[in-house]
Amino acid sequence: MPGCPCPGCGMAGQRLLFLAALALELLGGAGGSQQAFRSRGVAAACRLDNKESESWGALLSGERLDTWICSLLGSLMVGLSGVFPLLVIPLEMGTTLRSEAGARRLKQLLSFALGGLLGNVFLHLLPEAWACTYSASPGGEGQSLQQQQQLGLWVIAGFLTFLALEKMFLDSKEEETSQVSGYLNLLANTIDNFTHGLAVAASFLVSKKIGLLTTMAILLHEIPHEVSDFAILLRAGFDRWSAAKLQLSTALGGLLGACFAICTQSPKGVEETVAWILPFTSGGFLYIALVNVLPDLLEEDDPWRSLQQVLLLCTGIVVMVLFSVFVE
Repeated sequence: MPGCPCPGCGMAGQRLLFLAALALELLGGAGGSQQAFRSRGVAAACRLDNKESESWGALLSGERLDTWICSLLGSLMVGLSGVFPLLVIPLEMGTTLRSEAGARRLKQLLSFALGGLLGNVFLHLLPEAWACTYSASPGGEGQSLQQQQQLGLWVIAGFLTFLALEKMFLDSKEEETSQVSGYLNLLANTIDNFTHGLAVAASFLVSKKIGLLTTMAILLHEIPHEVSDFAILLRAGFDRWSAAKLQLSTALGGLLGACFAICTQSPKGVEETVAWILPFTSGGFLYIALVNVLPDLLEEDDPWRSLQQVLLLCTGIVVMVLFSVFVE
């Protein structure tokens, strides 16, 4: 080749030029791909932001805002039922419990409370959990044996959880031990109010009419239950006003339940949550009734007073039966 010292040198130069051009093309393609990838990532992020803003917009829309307000007000009304016992329990009950007459009256109130707790567990909580498990079954074919066993296991789990909690906070002093049982009852009542908040909000998601009816039904059902809880707090050593304040604090559970139900925006999701919370709460109430309340009643030696306690226990159960039949 003219101008080259040797013929092989021209071929080598052409190869070098070809390889350089190929490398530049590959680098240019990679840069373009990277830019396209970045642009696609930005577009995906924008779509996610748009979806998130749309979901929050739907959650806080005018119709949904009405559901928020009605659900929170309904749950708050149920929580405020905790002050009802102040109207039916004598004013001197909290100050004369250490006298013999006051202790007798407290045991009578605890007998009614025991019946109310047992009625609440076996006539309201467990049947409701059973119904939620049935409705959550695929195809509506009914409960399987595994689902039935899971319901029982959740009851046992609630019972053992409250046993473990009392063991953890148990003290050698009888007064502090009694207070632990009061706090355990508050915990169970808070979880119970959480399920009430779920039910109220899920009903308002369907319609305002169903929401109002559900709120009134739960409110009427809670009245005898709140009396039972109040009696247990008095037994734990709290005065009337302290017990009322603690009862009101459990209303927070109802508000949280309502918020959870509205945020999920799915009655099916609410049913799946209630299906395990209700039996767990039932186990906690059974522990309080059978371990903390019943032993105090078994200490009674007088036959006539024992008969009164049994009759009051049955009265508590009958009241829960009547509310279950005529309210629900």
